[in-house]
Amino acid sequence: MLPTFVIGLREGLEAALIVGIVAAFLRQRERRDLLRWVWIGVLAATLLCIAGGVALRVFSQNLPQRQQEGLETVIGLVAVAMVTYMVVWMRRNSRSLKGQLEGAAAEALAEGSGWALVVMAFLAVLREGFETSVFLLAAYNESDNGATATTGAVLGIAVAVAIGYGIYRGGVKLNLSRFFRITGVMLVLVSAGLVVSALHTAHEAGWLNFGQHQVLDLSALVTPGTVQESLLTGMLGIQARPVFIELTGWLLYVIPVGIYVGWPPGRALSNRIVVRISAGIAAVAAVAALLLVVLAPAKPAFAQRSAGAQQSAPGAAGGQNSASLGSPGQPQSPYTAVVGSGADAHRLSGNVQLVGPDSHESMPVEVYQGRVAVLPAAGRPSSLSYAEIAKLNGGSLPFGVRAKAGEVAVNYADTAELTLWVEPHTGQVIDAQVQQKTVITPSFSVGVAQLAPQTTTTRWPSVVTVAQADQARQAVSDLNTRRLLLQVAASLAVVAVVGTLVALWFAFVRRRPTSAAPSSVTNPKPELVRS
Repeated sequence: MLPTFVIGLREGLEAALIVGIVAAFLRQRERRDLLRWVWIGVLAATLLCIAGGVALRVFSQNLPQRQQEGLETVIGLVAVAMVTYMVVWMRRNSRSLKGQLEGAAAEALAEGSGWALVVMAFLAVLREGFETSVFLLAAYNESDNGATATTGAVLGIAVAVAIGYGIYRGGVKLNLSRFFRITGVMLVLVSAGLVVSALHTAHEAGWLNFGQHQVLDLSALVTPGTVQESLLTGMLGIQARPVFIELTGWLLYVIPVGIYVGWPPGRALSNRIVVRISAGIAAVAAVAALLLVVLAPAKPAFAQRSAGAQQSAPGAAGGQNSASLGSPGQPQSPYTAVVGSGADAHRLSGNVQLVGPDSHESMPVEVYQGRVAVLPAAGRPSSLSYAEIAKLNGGSLPFGVRAKAGEVAVNYADTAELTLWVEPHTGQVIDAQVQQKTVITPSFSVGVAQLAPQTTTTRWPSVVTVAQADQARQAVSDLNTRRLLLQVAASLAVVAVVGTLVALWFAFVRRRPTSAAPSSVTNPKPELVRS
């Protein structure tokens, strides 16, 4: 509720200020004929923005899940870009906003183009309303309670309208520079939360798959259902278990933008302050880059994939659960598998077909499927009672068969399909599954009848030894982590170099005095300056 309240208040007040200043100016000039059209234009722009926001919301909800996640990512990034531009522009122009608007209005009336003021009010509401629609849509996608988010937005807009009306009537005095600086910092925090949300939905859409390892556990602080959870998650975008890329994106956005927006505009930065800040940033970035290089995992030694080269499976020789492919990555590959251990171990072999890429246990994999020989089934009865047959057939006997005493001889026909999930970099099988279908055919006195097929799915979580599966997962995780950390280290190194150059520039170049020209030529006399 709080983020949408801030959004509605800030965006609504910008539009209300422009409309209020224009309306007050027209009222002072006794142009009530134009004032009526200003209110009509405001109403029309408001209705257009509401219709556009509702249409965009309905369109996004009717998309497939992955495309919906992608659209939410785009909307979030657009909202972040818009709010960043808005707070930066307002920081630069908030002090002179009223004077600029009144000057433009006076010039328009002097030239006889009073309708330009009506268009100005209409476009102001339309622009701010569109920004609000996009920003609120991104906030709705992040919020779990749409009613609460809507209430916050409505309250924020209502307060903004009240302040704007007070400015129009002349009864409200507002320090615009301070107001927009404070709300700007709050919007930067909300926008940083949208950065986190956009990075998360980008991962859900399949666009961003690196940096997804958890770096912090804030579950004790961000407890679901508490007030602090609403503030930290709803306002700041802080999650209970943030991953690396989300935390990095949050920090890279909120630190520079927050400092720029929150810095007092009347306090100029001296050379000494700039040198200290630049040198501090350079030192921190250099140390962080060095630590990332030192702490980055070593480059994993992947098993080299080659067509026709048998990938050995630890445990296959020892008679325990294991599996391997002969030609990973090829459309068709031979396989071998050992199921069980010791005297109960069974060796399977044959060919499987490459189905395509997929994701399994949060890992990108290649999926193979093929028919396999059915393992011998021990303990199956050679005959069944009529009650057992009815139970296997869904609760009733086959058509034309009546229940009798005694048992009926049955035959079994089994088929099975093997599914292998293979890590594409190493060619290692990380998981396997067998789906077995059994057709039972009783021999009744009136003839034979097939019962409903009995399908069982057997998951072999230990088809590959634990060590082999962990090796594949750890190798891929280490490679992705190494690449990401080295990329971040390179970025930090660039920041360190830039910070050092800026510090040197302000420490030596800007401090060096320029050669003075003769005073009679360049320096006016004091009395001329005073006059």
